[in-house]
Amino acid sequence: MSTSNDEFEDANSHNQAIPETVTENDKSDNSQNQTSDNNEESNNQDESLQQESDPSQSHKQEDDPSSQQKHEDDKPPEEVVEDTSPPLSGPPLPDRSAIKDALKLGSNNKENVEGLDLMSSTYDKQSSNYLLESKFNQIDRSFSAKDSKYKESVNSGTDNIKKTFNDIKNTVGGFSDMFEYKIDWDFWTQIVNDYGAVIHNDSNKLNDLISSGIPKEFRGIIWQLVSKSKNFQLEEFYISLKAEASIHEKSIKRDLSRTSFFTNVEAVNKGEELFNVIKAYSLYDPDVGYTQGMIFIAVPLIMNMNDAECFCLLVTLMKEYRLRDLFCPEMKGLHLLLYEFDRVLENYSPLLYNHLVKQGIKSSMYATQWFLTFFAYKFPLDIVLRIYDIIITQGIESILKFAVNLMIKNEANLLALKFDKLLEFLKDKLFNVYINDDFINFNGDSYALKSPTRNSLTGAANSGTCYYKLEELVHDAMKINVDPIELGKYANEFEHIYEGEKSKTDDINKIRIENGELRHKIKQLETNYANLNRDHVGIVQKMVDLKVTLPEILNDNDDLNNEIEQLRTDIEELESKIAETPPSSANDIENNIQELLATNAQETERFANLEDEFNTLVAEEAALDKELKTHANSKWFGRWG
Repeated sequence: MSTSNDEFEDANSHNQAIPETVTENDKSDNSQNQTSDNNEESNNQDESLQQESDPSQSHKQEDDPSSQQKHEDDKPPEEVVEDTSPPLSGPPLPDRSAIKDALKLGSNNKENVEGLDLMSSTYDKQSSNYLLESKFNQIDRSFSAKDSKYKESVNSGTDNIKKTFNDIKNTVGGFSDMFEYKIDWDFWTQIVNDYGAVIHNDSNKLNDLISSGIPKEFRGIIWQLVSKSKNFQLEEFYISLKAEASIHEKSIKRDLSRTSFFTNVEAVNKGEELFNVIKAYSLYDPDVGYTQGMIFIAVPLIMNMNDAECFCLLVTLMKEYRLRDLFCPEMKGLHLLLYEFDRVLENYSPLLYNHLVKQGIKSSMYATQWFLTFFAYKFPLDIVLRIYDIIITQGIESILKFAVNLMIKNEANLLALKFDKLLEFLKDKLFNVYINDDFINFNGDSYALKSPTRNSLTGAANSGTCYYKLEELVHDAMKINVDPIELGKYANEFEHIYEGEKSKTDDINKIRIENGELRHKIKQLETNYANLNRDHVGIVQKMVDLKVTLPEILNDNDDLNNEIEQLRTDIEELESKIAETPPSSANDIENNIQELLATNAQETERFANLEDEFNTLVAEEAALDKELKTHANSKWFGRWG
């Protein structure tokens, strides 16, 4: 069962914006570490790093070539032939100084040391079931820290599912011979009654049973029991939440129909319950809200319990198993898993790890969907349920076993490929190693895959051969051992790198804000400068115009000054003449004026008389015209007319 790329496009788009927090940091200061095609420098760096973190191991590694011999034995046959090809192109090996600094934090940071000491106490160093024991103790310690009301609700729920298990045992336990597989009811009863005692006393058998798959008849009960998720208070809260509306409803309904597992859900009439669980969680945790990857996470849960129990287990996985960090906006948990994956892969196969680095392949390019969906986007439901058995009992870190195992199984093919073909293989062909031989057509050195049937993908009981080799896949993955202490160290390294990158990002954002403010001030200054420049140009133009008109003004001024001088001269001459004129002349002038006034008065009177005569003549003329009009119709005039 394989889904199309667009089926996961929302989750992918949610990831495409993810900054390369760790891998970008690894690229810093690469110029000091550029080497040729061989890996001697990288191996020396690894050895020096191990010596620095644990000096007691340095001489042992020098004397014991077992690790080198192991890698030589694991090489494919073609690697034995001398390679005369040119050095592989690609980025240089990553700088390990950041990792060294992070490891040194263990001795300087008291909190980190205490955290690692606490983690080391969660499992037995002599056992190989590291994650199984560690996860149980972590959940138990977290549960002990809860308030009494919460404990009472969970304990009550646990008693309820124990009763349900006993009812199932009493009902179908006598028909075990009819099942396809044998169920060890006695041991599973011990697990249900006292899971902690089984962990401490018989963890190897427990691990084998879980790796073989929890029986589907009570898989949901074991999941809830191990995770301590059965909570009546939370179930009541879910009932109220599912009745409310969510802004994500349309997106959830759209993605449900596009998710391949939805056909499995619809087959058992749980489509509406799955919708309610996803919607309720989007309301319960608004910071996360909803992303498409949640459907892949919730489908295996709803297939093994009712919707209220599914909601409680989903909340527990998000909070106690830290799945929430995978879906938060920063997706810090996803970055951490990718970083831990890189480090575990480096430990198991330094050759493959360095090859990927040289080719510029980052785990975020191909492994993001693995961790966001627990391989549900690729594998059929039966395989995903088996993966969930491991995750719920061993923690989210156990997904690294499946991821690293896939890489190791394909190591020979991956080492022979370069960037484009390598990335294509990682995305599309990595899982082919576990396709059942019945679905492969061999033709000499080549092969072709048959199209799987729906039954073979879903792992139906009556389908005959399944498309994937389920048991082999889980068995191989369980061989990959992951030490919680090492994961704790990786987490400390990642946290140090992450905080450094976050600090750089904060500084960059602060500088960007300051830069924006400065740009704004610059624009204001530019505007003010433009205004001043425009005013300056106007003033300069006025000065130019003034310089042009100044000579004319000066000439006019000279002319005026000359006129003034002339007038002054004339005034002085007149004053002098007036001063020389005798008083009698003034009297004569006065008499002349009086005579002229008298003459003017006479003329005025004569003009008035003439005007009166003119008016009289006009009146007479009007009278004559009227008289003529009066006699115009007389016979005398008519006869002559």
